[in-house]
Parts: sequence; structure tokens; C-alpha cells
Amino acid sequence: MNGTVARPTFYEGEILPAADLTASVDYARDQMARHARQAHSWGIVAGLDLSSSSATTAGGVNYAVVTVNAGVAIDGTGREIIVPANVQLDPTEFMSQVNPQPDASILYPVFLTGLDQAAAASSGLNGACDSSQSTQMQETYSISFGSPGGELSIADQTPPGVTDGPDDGSTSAWNILLGFVTWSASNFTGAADFNPASGIGRRYIGVSAAEVVSQSGSLLLATHPASFKGQNSIMAVEIQEAANDGQLVFGKLDPDGTVVPVLTVKSNGEVVATGQISGAVTPGSMQVQSGIAFDGMTLPLPLGIDPADVDAGRVTLHIHVSTRMDQPQTSSLISLPYECFADNNTRLVHCRIQQFTVAPAGLGGAVSLGTVMPSYCDYMVIAAVAAS
Repeated sequence: MNGTVARPTFYEGEILPAADLTASVDYARDQMARHARQAHSWGIVAGLDLSSSSATTAGGVNYAVVTVNAGVAIDGTGREIIVPANVQLDPTEFMSQVNPQPDASILYPVFLTGLDQAAAASSGLNGACDSSQSTQMQETYSISFGSPGGELSIADQTPPGVTDGPDDGSTSAWNILLGFVTWSASNFTGAADFNPASGIGRRYIGVSAAEVVSQSGSLLLATHPASFKGQNSIMAVEIQEAANDGQLVFGKLDPDGTVVPVLTVKSNGEVVATGQISGAVTPGSMQVQSGIAFDGMTLPLPLGIDPADVDAGRVTLHIHVSTRMDQPQTSSLISLPYECFADNNTRLVHCRIQQFTVAPAGLGGAVSLGTVMPSYCDYMVIAAVAAS
């Protein structure tokens, strides 16, 4: 059957060619790659961040030494890429791959790609018997630079077929974004993890799962490891199991791995918060919104009231509007309310006034209808929340 996965098998007395032995190794490697790309989302596993340090040329010009720190990544083909030691980026390589722009603030993407390279052949045989070939394939990597905006192509990479193994970096390659560098004159000037212009940054590995189960009695989800050193607090959510109760805790993660509670939800439904809960609507309560509205305006709902709850009947609205009669009145021109109401379904305001022209007494004091004009009104919206 086309596209099936073949597992090598052997029998007694079989002469094993190199292809059969290689297939045995490839089977396990391809199996791991399929798991990595289909049970996980690709990205950086650990490390591989760009660090920048200041340096000065002999002529007194400041520049940056940018280093890719050691780490591990899994690409979109399921290939594991290991950078075993820190690697300093080469300005010469950058110049050969990119045409730098004069603007020193432009960010240039830095990519990591897995690469297979055959190790050098070695043999103790001589003369005609010396037909040795390489017996190892080195799983190494390459680091390359892209033009400004080159990071946009990351999302367009095509994954391999369901049964395929990882790529070799030669016939096909998968780029992983490590970050960005800035450039001026003839050297790097800095490094960044994120490009605000494109909204793209470093991508980390994820898990594709409908269920995550812990065997330890607690389950922790954190924004960084507890030992992470950064400017922002490390936030975490932990489901904790106890002898008589259980709870879900949200808060800051301490260096020792414990969560300092900010919000706790206990198994009996009790909610404990160390701060004020804003925007919450209590069942059985009444919320009020008031102000001034103009003709054609949609009245706002009180704070915390969801329009979906109104539509579902969980919240009942009581709306009152009244025309504001502070328009100037004269002996010859007066204004009176013409209509003032709000639509029950859309909360759209209909508010207009009718002008009247009054003739002078010497002309009989006749009153004639004038223009109907849009106007504004005072409003009050009362939202009655159902008791349950």
C-alpha cells in the first residue's frame, strides 16, 4: 500500500546489506519525528536566545557582539536541532547574505536550520581494499540572516507528509526564528526577540492534546521557569489536590516553585481574591447607567452587563428618557417635545423637538408650525439581574 510505514525485520542467516541496517536506524528516527511534529507544535525548546554585549573597535567605534546561546529546538518536520555551545554571529556572513539599509533601527531576522553532514570516512585498509565511506551522519545546523520582513515567511512553510521523516537541511529545510539583529555601518548594534512592526517573535514548542494529566497531585502552568530572570513577574496557574479539598490558584511564581495566591477557586465554589474584583455583577442586583444622549444614539448598558445576558432574558432592562428643554425660547420662537423614546430591542434613541413660530400681537398672534429637529435627552438604564 502506498504511503504506509515499513518496519525492517530480519531472519536467521540473512546477509544484511547497509541499506537494511540504515533502515533500522531511520525507522526509529522517523517515528520520533512524526510524534514531535504531530503531538507537539514546533519551536524552541530551551535556550537559543540572542544575547548582545558591547565592544569598541580600535578606532573607538562602539558595536555589539551578538551570540546565539546553546539550546534545543524542534522544527516543523519533527527534527531535533541542537546547538551544543554558544555561537558568535559573524558580521561577514551577514554582509554576504543581506543588503543592509542605512536605517540603523531596522530589524533583520536570524534563522536556525537543521542540517545533515556526512562525517569524514575512516579506514585502516590500504590500496585497492580501501573503499571506505562515511559511517556517521552528523546532525548539525546552520544559522542564516534574512532581509527586513523575512520573518513573515515563517508561517508559510509547508510541513511534510504524514508518514515522512525529518528533513535533511539540504533537499529541504525548515527555518526557526531565533530573533533579530540591528546593523550600522559594518557591524551589529544590538539584538531583539520581537519585531513590533510585523508582530512576530520567537516561537516556542507547544503540546497538541485534549487532556493533560499529572500523577503528582498538582498541575502547574507557568509563563517561565521559576529560575527565569526577567523584568516581569512570572505568573502561574496551579491545580492543587489536598486530602480534604482541592483548589485552583492563580498568582506569582516564586523562585522556589510555589505560587503566591492572587485568586483562589476552591472545589466547593468559594472564590477568594486578594484584590478587588472589578466588573462583576451580583445575581439579584440592579445596575444603573445614566447620562445625556442625542437622537440616533444607542444607549450604553451599565458596567458589567453582557448584551448576551439581556438577549437571553437573564437581565431585564428598564429604560427612561426625557427631552432636555434647555433650548433658547423667545417671544416669537418656542420649542416643544415632538417625540422621545428608546427602542426596547436596540436601545436606539429617538428624540426630536418641534419648533413653533409666533406672530407678533399686532399681526394677530398666530402660531405656525416650524421645523422638526433632532435633540438630546436625559436617560437612565436600569438593569435588573436575575437572582440565579
